[in-house]
Amino acid sequence: MNPTTDAARTEQLVTTMSERMTTLTRTLSSWMQEQEHSLAELEHQVVRLLKELGASLLAGLCSLAAAPQPGRSLPCACGQQAVYQRQRRAQVTTLLGPISICRAYYLCAACGQGQHPLDAQLQFCAGSRSAALDELLALLGATQDSFVEAATVLERLTLVHISANSVRDATEQLGALLLEQQAQPLAEREPRTHACAHATPRPSRLYISMDGVLTQLHERGWSEIKVGCCYHTHARVDRKRPERLDIHADSASYVTALEEAQTFGWRLWQEAVRRGVLRSEEVVVLGDGAHWIWNIAATHFPQAIQIVDWYHASEYVWQAARAIWGETSPERRVWATAQLNVLWAGKVAEVLAELEQWRACGAAVEAALSYYTTHQGRMDYASYRARGLQIGSGSVESACKQLVSARLKQAGMIWDADGAESVAVVRAWLKSDRWAEALALRGVRRRIYRRGHAARAREQCAGTGPAVEVAATAAVKPRVPARRQALSPEVLAQVQVELAAQRGKHVWRQAGRGQRQEEPAAPHEDARLAIAS
Repeated sequence: MNPTTDAARTEQLVTTMSERMTTLTRTLSSWMQEQEHSLAELEHQVVRLLKELGASLLAGLCSLAAAPQPGRSLPCACGQQAVYQRQRRAQVTTLLGPISICRAYYLCAACGQGQHPLDAQLQFCAGSRSAALDELLALLGATQDSFVEAATVLERLTLVHISANSVRDATEQLGALLLEQQAQPLAEREPRTHACAHATPRPSRLYISMDGVLTQLHERGWSEIKVGCCYHTHARVDRKRPERLDIHADSASYVTALEEAQTFGWRLWQEAVRRGVLRSEEVVVLGDGAHWIWNIAATHFPQAIQIVDWYHASEYVWQAARAIWGETSPERRVWATAQLNVLWAGKVAEVLAELEQWRACGAAVEAALSYYTTHQGRMDYASYRARGLQIGSGSVESACKQLVSARLKQAGMIWDADGAESVAVVRAWLKSDRWAEALALRGVRRRIYRRGHAARAREQCAGTGPAVEVAATAAVKPRVPARRQALSPEVLAQVQVELAAQRGKHVWRQAGRGQRQEEPAAPHEDARLAIAS
């Protein structure tokens, strides 16, 4: 580049922006002197005008990134040279609104591939949105109550109007990318003894918890989105009850997917590997009584300590108490409290013996007997508490609410399966403090400019006219319309004759078309009967 030319272009931009800033200041000053305005009104006007000024500055800076004099040619991916054609304008919607950028266009005669070097340099896609705007759209689309609300919040914050469908598009594109990233190691089926290169430092104790939450889908009705959680804990003595140790979750990360338990187990395993499960001194799996949870634990974490959530375990005592004593009887609470104390001490066998005496009281007692028999080895609560282990699955239950329920289960919401899973996984990465990592996975979307010489020759031979230049986003497969076949001369002549005959019969071409038309003839007898009935 010529330094003198670059300096001149820079000075021209500085002069232009200075003049516009001067004009803006004078305009606002005159507006303030015309009548009294509040600070809020002044803020709104300043932000609006500064946004317009910022868009002009952004477009000017992009123009400075381009070479003042484009070269005659540049290398093409096919190995030949792409020749300079002309300057072409591209529009990009940014955080400051739409801007227009003029850049050089090159075309390779050998392969028909066109390219804009400035697009690759600035990493933008012509006719689309900037990466910064897409980030904000995905963030708002995943965190606000709806895509419509996200678009409204964006406009209030940036004064840039974006449709709700664009918010949905940005959010689901990022979600699909994250799902693809999660599925990539899964497809490779890496050995479980292989530690992830990005694993966190060695934890002394890693907790793994999982649960599911139902979401309404168009295709399947109510379907379960599975949620997994990996976290550490820190403990502290309760101030009011010094004998009690409060254990709280810390540095939680999440994985979520709409899939079968077997596949989800591998996905959760990968997250646990990333969190250092292979180097942990102790692994604890927490969950409720769902069979798929403990199947995953047995398959992927066979050496882990398995603990049934205390709240779910205590629920069966209360359900049995209602079946035995009824809702209003004072014995219900006394009996339930006694059994919970025994269960808290880890004496599950005594609880089972007590329930056996009341087996005839109904299904609730049978359910409690089955539950405690199945999970007896996961209910040694006295031992767990003595070792300082957490015995509640509140972390994953909270994750189900934060990742799924709070966003996907608003009133009247029915989702497509792909959309629901994409939004949930974006929220999972955000809540896992992996937002920067998620954004780093995004590639640069580029448009493909190709002139198909062979295709144009075939179309001209078929009589369909010359081919046109195709411009499509590389990340999206273009929709190709069905090709129309040319009519034979005989058929075309017959169609033209029929069309001419129809035009002669048209009411506007008949005599007296401006006069009142005659009343239609009386309907057939069968028609009158049909109308009367």
